[in-house]
This record gives sequence, structure tokens and C-alpha cells, in this order.
Amino acid sequence: MAFPAFCLGHNPARKIIAASYSADLAIKHANDCRTLMRTDMYRALFPGTVIGNGKNTETEFHTTARGYRHSTSPGGTLTGRGGDLLILDDIMNAKEAASDAKREAVINWYANTAFSRLDDKVNGAIVVVMQRLHQNDLAGHLRDQGGWTVLSLPAIADEPQSVPIGIQRVFNRPTGDVLHTAREPRSALEHLRTTLGSYNFSAQYQQRPIPVEGELIKWRWFKPFERAPAGSGHTIVQSWDIGMKAGAGNDYFGLHNLGSTGATTT
Repeated sequence: MAFPAFCLGHNPARKIIAASYSADLAIKHANDCRTLMRTDMYRALFPGTVIGNGKNTETEFHTTARGYRHSTSPGGTLTGRGGDLLILDDIMNAKEAASDAKREAVINWYANTAFSRLDDKVNGAIVVVMQRLHQNDLAGHLRDQGGWTVLSLPAIADEPQSVPIGIQRVFNRPTGDVLHTAREPRSALEHLRTTLGSYNFSAQYQQRPIPVEGELIKWRWFKPFERAPAGSGHTIVQSWDIGMKAGAGNDYFGLHNLGSTGATTT
């Protein structure tokens, strides 16, 4: 909402294409941007940027300098349209992230439709804003391609992080730092972790999607036996609860041995 308004404020002739996963969300973002640009604060900051009286619809508005903000979605059309800046904001619905076909459809739309809409393929800019949803979502696909500047901000810093915030300015986050305590304090995040589960929380809030089968232990490592191994005839089953971090305040490793002669827990 604010970034397209900021860009048009500095260059009212800029042509912006903004896409979201649905037409309704794309229109909401467009209306929010239009509302901001009509405020007294915005007009005072950017007096040279004015929304014109010509093209002004839910999906598109033009400035008097012939710049515009056009909204679309992967289900919409971009034929014949071009721009200087392409913004993909929440380009995939989280409910569809588990579908290989849905993820592939978004990636194909980006490669075959959206990317080609840049008027200048060398100097044009693409900004992708999204929470991670899956290892093979659009963000993961683009990172694997390389050539991108990545800003990843986990809700809870799992390691020290230095974030550039301006010329010779850096914001340092220590391990365990909560990104926005006023909006989502640690207690709220821990409740979300419990509600969403570790898999979804790690992807959407920590920006670190993990394989469905797990990050440390793979089910394919365990092979079935056609017959019981030769030995004493005793059956022993071990159940492990693996701690993820080695810090003094983190959970312990847990081991439970189940056998025909008894059970032990450590």
C-alpha cells in the first residue's frame, strides 16, 4: 500500500504493476494506496503527484504525469500492459501452498506472464513481498535462481542478525529478539506456534520452511525388515524427542526405551 505511493511520490510518471493472489486483495491494496495519496499529509510531502481525473477505477488509477498503478492477480490479464516496477505482494494463498500444481502455476505465471511485463528488462525492478509457505514456493524458486537481494525477518531471531536500514545504519538483532513486540509479543507468538504447529509457524513466521517429513530425521532413513533380525528374541522400541537447540534454556533431548523386559526413560 505505502510503497507504490512512495514511488509515485518521487516519480509521478512511474508505471507500477501490483499483483496479489486474488482480485479482491489486489483491489483492496489499490484502494488503500489511493486513500493514502489523497490525504493532506501525502499531498504536503509530494505536491507534484496528483491522481488525475481520467483513468480512476478499482484496479487502476493514473497520475497527471501519466504514471499509473495497475492491479492484477495470476487469474487476471496483463496482455499489452507494461511497467517500470512490478510488485508481487502475497502472490499465493497460504491455503494452497501444499498443492504442487498451485505452486507451479504461480511460478509459471511469474516466468511466462509477469516477468515479461517489465518495459526495461535490465533497469526495471521486481519486488516480491511474501511470507514463506513451502520450500518450493515462488520465493524459494527465485532464491534458487540467484541474483536477488533478500530481506528475511523472522518473527523471533534464531541467530544474531544485522539489518541495513539506511546509509551507514544497521539494526542489530540478538538471538531471541522479537520482531514487533507491540503487535506480536512473544506470548502471542508462542500461542501461534502451538495453534499453527511447528511446520506452519517455521515457514510463515520464521521464514524457514522445512520439508513435510521433517528437517533433521527423514522417514526414508528407516528401512522395513522382511523378517525379524536374529538375536535374543527381545523387542526393543526407542522413542526420541529431539531438542532443536543447544542453549541452556532450550528443551532437553528425551529417550524412551520400550522392551519386553521393561521400560526406561532418560
